[in-house]
Amino acid sequence: MYIGRFAPTPSGPLHFGSLCTAVGSYLRARSMHGRWLLRIEDLDQPRCSPQACDSILRTIEAYGLEYDGQVVYQSARRKLYEGALEELRKKGLIYSCKCSRSRLKTLGGLYDGLCRSDGTPDAGQRSSLRFRNPGVITEFQDRLRGKVATPARESSEDFILKRSDGIVAYNLAVVADDWDQGVTEIVRGADLLDVTTRQLNLIASLGYSAPTYLHLPLILSNDLHKLSKQNHAKAVEADQASELTFLALECLGQRPPKELRGADPRELLAYGISHFRSECIPLENKTIAVI
Repeated sequence: MYIGRFAPTPSGPLHFGSLCTAVGSYLRARSMHGRWLLRIEDLDQPRCSPQACDSILRTIEAYGLEYDGQVVYQSARRKLYEGALEELRKKGLIYSCKCSRSRLKTLGGLYDGLCRSDGTPDAGQRSSLRFRNPGVITEFQDRLRGKVATPARESSEDFILKRSDGIVAYNLAVVADDWDQGVTEIVRGADLLDVTTRQLNLIASLGYSAPTYLHLPLILSNDLHKLSKQNHAKAVEADQASELTFLALECLGQRPPKELRGADPRELLAYGISHFRSECIPLENKTIAVI
């Protein structure tokens, strides 16, 4: 069975870019007669808030996006992540890193493996844990984009699995979650294309079966910045549900008929499910006026 998911971080309310991701993943799952799961990625507690989480859940309900099963919260799944870390530790695929933030800033974004030769998994409480990345996988097949290749240096980076403050890093958590929840395809934004081969190397090292991928185009503001919480994108409101669901379908290349403009969002989603074509999703990013 097809199983998809939407996994927002509750560091703020949903904006139109994240709504398009939610709609795209929802349509894909339902058009495949599959399940659509909702996971709240709230591991980084200092960045997250209960208010933002409540806002996200209310928005998803207002926009007619019906998820299957119970909402899963990453903050309640630390045992799963520690189990994955232990598995990697047994295989000798973890080492500690004591590099300071100031040193890492000088590296231009990619870690140089300085601690790889002498790091051990238990070298101190303030050490981060890195993946001893075999770097075997450097490309993958995307449902929309075809073969996507990543430079070997990026695919093989020894990325962080657990931060020095004890918080499990995104790449480990999302890989463990998707495997544990049986996710068969990941539909997400194209800003995560570059981390996919790193995650696939981690998936292979853990012995998990790999999902398939479909990376959606990004939604940009008029100044060509990605709509994001960091860029203070405006929250989508419940009273905009019909207008913005229609616009999301257009941005995803699904061409809703003009007579559906103003329809209930559930009616719009039903149209999107019955007429969904992944090959119609545009490759290029979509620029819109700030909503």
